[in-house]
Amino acid sequence: MVKIPYLNGFDAYLKTRHISSKAHTEYMNSLTDFFNYTIQHNSDYKISEDIKDVHEMDVRLFKNFMLENLKLSASTINKVISNLNVYFKYLFSVKKTPEIPTLNINSVTVPKQSDFPVEVFLKLSDYLKMDLSIYTRLLILIIAKGFNYKEALAPDFYLKFNQLTFNDDEQRFLNLYKSYIEPYRSYWNNENLFLSRNRGANTPLLSVPAIHRDLKQDSETTSLDLAPKKLYTTFILLALSTRELSDNQQRALDALDTPSLMYYRRLKRETNFDI
Repeated sequence: MVKIPYLNGFDAYLKTRHISSKAHTEYMNSLTDFFNYTIQHNSDYKISEDIKDVHEMDVRLFKNFMLENLKLSASTINKVISNLNVYFKYLFSVKKTPEIPTLNINSVTVPKQSDFPVEVFLKLSDYLKMDLSIYTRLLILIIAKGFNYKEALAPDFYLKFNQLTFNDDEQRFLNLYKSYIEPYRSYWNNENLFLSRNRGANTPLLSVPAIHRDLKQDSETTSLDLAPKKLYTTFILLALSTRELSDNQQRALDALDTPSLMYYRRLKRETNFDI
């Protein structure tokens, strides 16, 4: 088990605050997780196990790890940072460390329902008709069918996409898309859905920065956040807010592993997301 510096003194300090047993457990879990991570990623601390070798960057790295790798909710991350802040302030007050590594660490912003482009999926037919990039509209359609953007950009995804069924509005858009993509398919001799418009490119597949440029421009046009992750998250939150799931929503939820499903459920609660 990882060593937590000055744990006995901090434990005694917590008792003076008369916190609940649940809160005490949360403090211990936060500290254990932080020092487990830090001892693996801070070579100085790994050797010395001296709290003086723990700095602000260690907390920042751990915060990013919780956000990007563990995909913890904003409220969970903020609680952990708050617990670490109490710990380091205690150590500073008793002169065990010369700094408070959490002092300049900002909390994670808890998103609001208004941050999500809900209407893109509630009014999908309208958005497929809009004067947006053909690739933006195609990605929105693919996500609306229950797939994430990484699947959409993967080689040979067209084989799966071509097996799907589409309503009249979706098919009309796809007819426009086919007219648009045909010259690139002929040039590249490639059937993938997202093909590079740069004929000097090293690969026929559209690059991730290229699709992001289209989405950014269309985000400005629509005043909505059309980032791939935000679009997919919105679709999942809509699925979790629906009593009778469509086949597309069921497909998306079935594809999630347990940690991801728990993450989206927490996010739904935190944002009070509802339709």
